[in-house]
Amino acid sequence: MRVVVVGGGVIGCAAAWELAKAGCAVTLLERATPGAESSGAAAGLLAPMGAGEDPSASFERLALASWRLYPGVADELRARTGVDVEYVTHGTVYPFATAAEADEAASRAGRPEGRELGVEIWDAAELGRREPALAPGGRGALFVRGDQWLNNQRLVLAYAQAACAAGVTLRTGRTVSRVVVEDGRARGVVADGERVDGDAIVLAAGAWTGELVETFGDRLPIEPRRGQMVALAHVPPVVRHCVYAHDVYLVPRLSGELLVGATVERVGFEREVTAQAIGTLLSAAVALAPGLGGLAVRRTWYGFRPWAPDGLPVLGPWPGVEGLVVVTAHFRNGILLAPITARLVCEWLTGRSPSQDVDEFLPDRFVRAARSTS
Repeated sequence: MRVVVVGGGVIGCAAAWELAKAGCAVTLLERATPGAESSGAAAGLLAPMGAGEDPSASFERLALASWRLYPGVADELRARTGVDVEYVTHGTVYPFATAAEADEAASRAGRPEGRELGVEIWDAAELGRREPALAPGGRGALFVRGDQWLNNQRLVLAYAQAACAAGVTLRTGRTVSRVVVEDGRARGVVADGERVDGDAIVLAAGAWTGELVETFGDRLPIEPRRGQMVALAHVPPVVRHCVYAHDVYLVPRLSGELLVGATVERVGFEREVTAQAIGTLLSAAVALAPGLGGLAVRRTWYGFRPWAPDGLPVLGPWPGVEGLVVVTAHFRNGILLAPITARLVCEWLTGRSPSQDVDEFLPDRFVRAARSTS
């Protein structure tokens, strides 16, 4: 089977690799370079318990399934490419802002997934002992020992290299402008005026996926949510774990940087780093850990997360168009969900039943609504 994958972010590269391993002839089209957009701008958190605001049971299962795959993914990518994705398993600290949060955390710790993830409840004294740099006077924290993080830029690089080694044809600097649908089937795409044919098409173009859906007459309400971040010099380190508070998170990198993130802004595709956003992040970070105030700012950046109105990813075959699979709207969880998304894409296109409950994520939830109002 010839498959054309549109989008060279972590989702597209992971899907291309899985399809190539399954024997498909894959062409991966990326308008810039792999990871140039949101995948390269992320923090690399792999935290399934903190993966969404009031997540559904289906989403939690999806996030956990992908989290379980990561140790093997990191090992296999390193074996195949030599790229170390800087996979860290030190756990995440979630400080409590209210007493109600502490009560809720206790109930989560007793659930099966809480036990699998190694959830612990720290009182204020334990929190002060484990993370002495945090501001005193807190209520304690939820600690998730099983949370992980990695270098997302290296992850995309490793996925792209592994895909190419498996036979994927990677064509960078190729802007796809149209999906070719003929007689109810996806037949290819048009990239810079050239038609690239395939037996199946995978749209993994992040926040730009909706624009491509419009080229064959349907609609998908995907919007960008800009996220701004800042990196601080972090040698010697001030914090030991990833720390995730309500208004800011801190991610220590093996490179000697501390990532501070991240905003969520509805500003379209405005390519700007703003003083207000960076100032707000730094103020929140210093309030959380006062010792960060003396650290040097290394760099700032932004990315555009793909967001759907219900906050859930869009995963699955496109209704009414045979041979077209759409995977987008991972929002803040693209890195976490990459392995399971790639597996699902491969299952759909090789005729296997999906290994996860995906009914809640299928694109037809938006397609039906759009067609009923047209």
